[in-house]
Amino acid sequence: MSFYVEQRWKSTLLNQAYIIVYSILAAIIGVNYMLFILVIVFVIISMFLQSYLSGSPIGKNTKANEVLQGKRLYHEPETRSIQVKDKQVMLDFQEQSRFTMYTTIGMFIGLIYFFVLFKYVPDLSRFLGNYIADYRIDLFLGFLIYFEGYFAINMLNTMWAVSRIKKLPMVNVPSQYTVTDKGIVIKGMLTTKGIAFPLPNETNVNLNEERRFVEIVKEGKRTITKLRFYSKNPKRLYEIIKKYGKMEQTN
Repeated sequence: MSFYVEQRWKSTLLNQAYIIVYSILAAIIGVNYMLFILVIVFVIISMFLQSYLSGSPIGKNTKANEVLQGKRLYHEPETRSIQVKDKQVMLDFQEQSRFTMYTTIGMFIGLIYFFVLFKYVPDLSRFLGNYIADYRIDLFLGFLIYFEGYFAINMLNTMWAVSRIKKLPMVNVPSQYTVTDKGIVIKGMLTTKGIAFPLPNETNVNLNEERRFVEIVKEGKRTITKLRFYSKNPKRLYEIIKKYGKMEQTN
């Protein structure tokens, strides 16, 4: 999510590209159930593509297998059992949960718009036909306006949600991870990503022994991204990341 907040222009360009593709397909296929199926398929593809293009929230994104080729220094196979013992964890996710709630409301409104107004697109295309004689162009423009409306609802809602929060903390907790001398491989619910060493200068590495985690923190204009590693031995993990990940600070 920090990708959309911090680099809004990139996500906007990406969404505009999707909208044009959807509109061209809609003009070719016409208004029928096949259009819905194709749009759903493209939405799923675009979600994975955006996740890939956004890269790692902290540090240089690299292939996980390249990181794993390095010397293994630390491995935590399961972090949830450590996380559940952290009594303050819910406070850390409060602002993030509020932001998610706001954007979910916008998504719900967008879905209502998407399904309710779909049947009126042919009427809009016929209206445009009074000015443009080509049926396919009319249909393309009708769907373009329709998809742009959906995009506008989501964009305005995101802007409103961001305005409600001074600085959005984005806390990412991998379910398992491996640290080598080449970087860190993090595994979430859906994806596995590699972060290369050394880490960027603008990142900080923080240790919280009491709550048993190490955080890599990157502060942006509107977000604070925190990659949190719960650990059975947080001090050792901290020393490893500081030594190999922040070499320019230790030399």
